[in-house]
Amino acid sequence: MERRSRIVGWIGALVAAVVFAASAQPEPAPVRVLVVDETKTFDLTMRVAGLVGALRTTGAFEVGVKLADVATSFDDPLAGRTPEEGEAPYDLIVVLPRGLDDGSIRQIWIVSDGMNALSPIVAASLPGLSDVIDRVFAGIGAAIDVSEDLWPCWLWAAYAMTGWVR
Repeated sequence: MERRSRIVGWIGALVAAVVFAASAQPEPAPVRVLVVDETKTFDLTMRVAGLVGALRTTGAFEVGVKLADVATSFDDPLAGRTPEEGEAPYDLIVVLPRGLDDGSIRQIWIVSDGMNALSPIVAASLPGLSDVIDRVFAGIGAAIDVSEDLWPCWLWAAYAMTGWVR
């Protein structure tokens, strides 16, 4: 009986130590996401607001928003713009292209570095981000990342040079 009590005591102490060590770990910083909105209709503006609100509510994302006025879906929405002084680069950029308004385009681009170059936290956040986008824009557009299309790759290269993205 005494042996059993010692084993239970050691297991309890081990569990307490693991819980204490886990609680002492700092919480990871939220993933920085910039949402670039090229859309112009009221319906899509409300969906963008819903997307931003849903991402912020999770606590896993720090979200910024930029509005862009472009002539076509394939114009660079941040061309000629640079981040504000002291603004940290974003981990991911979500581009909601102008063509979503009229259905001429069905992709919502998630701009990032290559999948194997992302930090584990950013890589782990991509499925959740993609799922939220797909739910908010169901029937209108779907999230496409650098593993599925070249356009987000090209945008990442341009934004990495100007300091928008890591």
